[in-house]
Amino acid sequence: MKKLILFILLISSVTAFYGQQSYKIYTGPLLSVDRNSGKPEQNIVGTPYFNVNFMSAIIGNTNEKAPIRYDAYLDRIEVLADEKVYEVPRHEDVSLFKFEMLNTPIIYVKETDGYYFRLVDGKNQLLKKEKIKLKEVRTSIEPNSLIKEGYIKFEKQNPTYFIKTDEKVLPIPKSVKELLNIYPAHKEELEAFIKENNIKMKQEESLIKVVKFMNK
Repeated sequence: MKKLILFILLISSVTAFYGQQSYKIYTGPLLSVDRNSGKPEQNIVGTPYFNVNFMSAIIGNTNEKAPIRYDAYLDRIEVLADEKVYEVPRHEDVSLFKFEMLNTPIIYVKETDGYYFRLVDGKNQLLKKEKIKLKEVRTSIEPNSLIKEGYIKFEKQNPTYFIKTDEKVLPIPKSVKELLNIYPAHKEELEAFIKENNIKMKQEESLIKVVKFMNK
């Protein structure tokens, strides 16, 4: 709780500073976030961030704004204040981040203690999990690379999708049959909608359509 209070005070100071001006792009070294996460001391290329630049976002269910970015490798939100970077505490009171330049917000989910992009809101929420992992490359295959003795790179993974209800968070089923079993009370109308709209369980656009239909 102490950490949360300090963060709220930090956001208040950031809001006061950035309220009358555009947020600052900052890509320098992290000054207040410990990045010693067991990574080998080797050449590392790429970025762990969904977007390396800080982007202005509304914090929580307020009108307060702050420059933040999402670390998809460590699954955390970072906030920039006075050219120092702080980790946002994982807490339900700070569970929503609405970017001014993106239509898709990031939310904190207590049930899994993690962050997700929310594609659909409502009684059934469609969540997208972005992941970045470290991959060791023994010989250089990057064009014009100066690193010839192998290196480690941050590599973006295929996203995974989940449905969040009031009670639980479920991974999107791999088949239509499995999806229908989750909602037996609405099986007939859901099955008809899926057939009529040619829903594909591996397509994000299709998932958005079917979850919006489930919320009607």
